[in-house]
Amino acid sequence: MQQNNVNNPSTNNPSTVNTSDINRDDIAAIVAARQEGGLGRTLHDIFIVAWRNMLIDFRNPASLVVSALFATSLLFVFTASFAQVVSPGEGFSGYAQFLLPFAAVQGLLFNTVDIGGFFYNDLENGMDVRLRAMPIARLAAIGGRLLSSGARLLIQLLTIVIAGHFIGFRFQGSPLATLGFFLLPVIFTLSIALIGFYVAVGAKSAETVSAVLNPWILPFTFLSVGYVPVEGFPNWAKPIVTRNPVSILSDAMRAMASGEPALKNVVIISLCSLALCLLFGTLTVRAYQRRI
Repeated sequence: MQQNNVNNPSTNNPSTVNTSDINRDDIAAIVAARQEGGLGRTLHDIFIVAWRNMLIDFRNPASLVVSALFATSLLFVFTASFAQVVSPGEGFSGYAQFLLPFAAVQGLLFNTVDIGGFFYNDLENGMDVRLRAMPIARLAAIGGRLLSSGARLLIQLLTIVIAGHFIGFRFQGSPLATLGFFLLPVIFTLSIALIGFYVAVGAKSAETVSAVLNPWILPFTFLSVGYVPVEGFPNWAKPIVTRNPVSILSDAMRAMASGEPALKNVVIISLCSLALCLLFGTLTVRAYQRRI
């Protein structure tokens, strides 16, 4: 028996095991079954991909810091410049209460360009090809990125609120309203980020994402009740300003921060976010499956 073992190297060296015994069709079936797993498995895989992306942000925090500082600097600069003009009787703290929600929304929306760029870079360096070859749920790659982007946006929003606290911004509503203040702009921004995802899947360069998003973000943010109330706009612009989703979102956040009724605006922004998610979420998933 010992002689047989010596003469048969395959029993002594695992590396010489005949791989022809491995059924590649069985392996493909296992991977496919794992990708088509149930809700619990899909959520688990989404959290895994999200954690991977969050670790990248934590190990390279420069982009997080720059994004947060951009909106914070706008808050400080415009409060110092416009407070006495727009709200002469309320002082800096009154204008900060008015301006901070818009400054937060503006900062989050500009961050969608970076989110779309990160997605493009992963597609170009082959990360998504490796992800799709692994036994993970099919929605994990996109869903995980959305979840990690939401965490990134929440960190940025929290930073702006902390900075605003030093110049007079305060929450005067209920805890539920405060929670809505943080969640509503993140949900809306993620629905806009899906547009960036869709562009990134078919883009030829990372600059394409910014070239598509920035021309829309700029007019939507400046033609809104962000820096000045609607009374400060000419008559021809008022219908655009009042129906602008950025204006509606900013007003909803102001109302929630001040403890005033905000249900109508919250419902409008929630429906807009849902519509964008359904449309561009479907388009992104289909384009992504064609590319990978």
